[in-house]
Amino acid sequence: MKKILTYTIAALLTFGLSGCSEWLDVNHDPNNATPDRLTEAIMLPAQQYAMLNNMTNSTYAWCLSHFLTKSGDYSGSYTFLSGQVMPQNLNSWWETYYYMNWNLKTMHDMAVTNDEPVYQAISEVLQVINFQRMVDIWGDIPYTDSFAPDSIYNPKYDEAETIYNDLITRAHAAAQTLEQATEAPGDLAAADMMCGGDLSLWTKVAYSVELRLLMRVSNYQDVTAQVTAIYEKCLSPEENVDAEPQSTGFLAETDKMNIFFQSYGWDKNQSPVTNLRQYCPTSTLVDMLRDNNDPRLRVYADPRTSLGNDEEVGITYPSNLATERYIGIPFGQMNPPGLEYATTTGRGILAGGSDLAEGMVRPSTFMAGAEVGFLLAEAALRGIIPGGDAAARDYYERSVISAMKRHEAAMQDPSENFLDWRNTNPLVGMRDPISGTAEQAARQYLTQNSSFMNWSNMADNSAKLEAICTQKWLAFMGYNPMEAWFEQRRTDLPTLPSSCWAGVVNPNHNICILPYPQTERNLNMDNIPADCRDRNIFVAGVFWDLDNPVVPQVDVY
Repeated sequence: MKKILTYTIAALLTFGLSGCSEWLDVNHDPNNATPDRLTEAIMLPAQQYAMLNNMTNSTYAWCLSHFLTKSGDYSGSYTFLSGQVMPQNLNSWWETYYYMNWNLKTMHDMAVTNDEPVYQAISEVLQVINFQRMVDIWGDIPYTDSFAPDSIYNPKYDEAETIYNDLITRAHAAAQTLEQATEAPGDLAAADMMCGGDLSLWTKVAYSVELRLLMRVSNYQDVTAQVTAIYEKCLSPEENVDAEPQSTGFLAETDKMNIFFQSYGWDKNQSPVTNLRQYCPTSTLVDMLRDNNDPRLRVYADPRTSLGNDEEVGITYPSNLATERYIGIPFGQMNPPGLEYATTTGRGILAGGSDLAEGMVRPSTFMAGAEVGFLLAEAALRGIIPGGDAAARDYYERSVISAMKRHEAAMQDPSENFLDWRNTNPLVGMRDPISGTAEQAARQYLTQNSSFMNWSNMADNSAKLEAICTQKWLAFMGYNPMEAWFEQRRTDLPTLPSSCWAGVVNPNHNICILPYPQTERNLNMDNIPADCRDRNIFVAGVFWDLDNPVVPQVDVY
């Protein structure tokens, strides 16, 4: 019988071989989580880990967000830097989202049967996040038909705007369920990686997800009444949701440690992984930090180990950078300098400090309060919520402080404690540590005589909005590159230069949508909207993305 692989793979992965003939049951493994043995508490942490991994572990996402680009130690075709993105590049993304949501829907249905409204609501919140991300990546997707693989072999596509409106409704309903719940299920605290069974925190997360959705469409439709009704129920700028297994925490073992650390830092033996050598911070990121005396420079980027030019590949730095230790790589540069001549991804952001052993087991951030705070700063500035300029400034400054406090240990650690990416020699030219707290450093940063970050020096609301969006983009570094990409597309702030490779396809634009995957084209082509099958990924944005402006190409060294 014909099936759509993309929509059935989740069921196969979840239930394994549970459909084998009964005569094989003599060999049944009692530890296998077959459907009759599954519980909500068994399913929840597995899906939470999958979502955390999906948030962080994607080189494509780190490139789309303009945080990372290719290093000089690797060659090859980098499609997400060149703009020559192929449908086959997206197969695993598509399947992973439906796989996660199939399992979350299974958990939800189980919770309905067991009359567990809290598990139902948590499943709803997590499904909403996944579907939101799918719409923000592709636009129209299968939605109402996506969970019936036994009867619907070729699911129809729903319009992105319609899906978004339903996701907003679902997020709000889940938040209300959590808000009204008087008691958590007894097994939730031990199972819940994200909130540890704290229903008050889950309520704030649910409303924050709703706020994210509403602000995403706020340039397209009026959301004033909806945002005003919930903004005081969201996470505060100071509240971070940091995830880890409740029973053990993360462990210094393969696939059991902090996800960003394992994916872009070092393995359990403290040997550098491929991504640490293959991808480096962009010049856009490094310049923004360096040129504005941002104390996160020593956190986000490690100084280059060799001064001067990389003559082997013909890199000649401008005279003002000849003795500069912090030099990022222009986004998409085909033949960038070798690792010793450019900054590498910061040990501080990877490990949370200078200690790799501690970095392996630190929690993974699921949602930072700074994201919520910056959204509220924008909402106040635009009159969506009350408070005007004073409220906008308060949310903005509290969010910058909160974003920096997440990196306090890395900002304070003595420079001599930081080693190079090989984990062998002390870094030379490391920026000095802060002398006090991260909050003190952030307040000093905010009061510099500059219109880049000092609210009092900003000429008008346009400058203030740019500051809010730029600081939000900086705060996403290290944990959620996809949201950084989505938000930059929505606001077109900060202005990010196009890849120097992008001229091959569409000069002076950045990618604003992605092609549908090849598996979907092979199996469900008739249902893909005709005008979306061969769309220009530099032009054909999602409904909430009203413009994809021309931007300068990055300057290549």
